[in-house]
Amino acid sequence: MDNYGKASESADDYLKTIFILSQDNSQPVRVTDIARLMGYTKASVSRAVRNLLFEGKISLTPNKRVVLTPDGLSEAKGIYEKNRFFRNILVDAGVDEKTADDEACKMEHALCVDSFEKLKRHLGGAVQEPCD
Repeated sequence: MDNYGKASESADDYLKTIFILSQDNSQPVRVTDIARLMGYTKASVSRAVRNLLFEGKISLTPNKRVVLTPDGLSEAKGIYEKNRFFRNILVDAGVDEKTADDEACKMEHALCVDSFEKLKRHLGGAVQEPCD
């Protein structure tokens, strides 16, 4: 995303979390799953889910499971790729995993897609972990 506002960062974090949970569970994600992983209240997550639903990034199943739309999935994969890219670089450089996780989350919001793609090409390519 090229918008660097706090709301955008928050939406990115939710999309990334939903993506991670959907990969781990291979089933639609519940609001309580998101709240648990992010350490937020269910009410806060419900508000964010409403916003993502309005933006067309997610849909809800009849039993209130959260599913990424094709648009949301594409965006979430991009966010996750940035995160893994920066995390891997930091860990490879000797940064401890907890610090690398925290700092990669900050770094994923700092670059627009174009700058990220150029940096990735410059540093030799793809992320070591698949995003599919």
